Amino acid sequence: MAGSEPVSAEGESMAVDAAPRKPRILLAASGSVAAVKFANLCHCFSEWADVRAVSSSGSLHFIDRASMPKDVILYTDEDEWSSWKKLGDSVLHIELRKWADIMVIAPLSANTLGKVSSVNDMCSYPSFDCWRVV
Repeated sequence: MAGSEPVSAEGESMAVDAAPRKPRILLAASGSVAAVKFANLCHCFSEWADVRAVSSSGSLHFIDRASMPKDVILYTDEDEWSSWKKLGDSVLHIELRKWADIMVIAPLSANTLGKVSSVNDMCSYPSFDCWRVV
């Protein structure tokens, strides 16, 4: 019947009470002075989404880690290279790609924009390699 709940073979209702999950956003900061606002961005996004953050070594100079939301994990280059020990171990940037629905780079420096758009093939952001740039 149109509009009725699905019914199992035993005739029991199969209504699902699960609320839709929040969007998952991977928020990335490049080494721009605008990264001083990165914690604010994380707070704003985390009001309506699940957020994980990645930062370049250059952006860490501007980010106040103490002001980051407690529920937002901030990953750095050290996390990328220290988590992998042997063949078969998970690779952080691949796991983040699987987890996230979208990656937002903010702030985005001109230098990083050039790397993402393949102007410079020396890209130092492994997370970019597994995303389609739109």
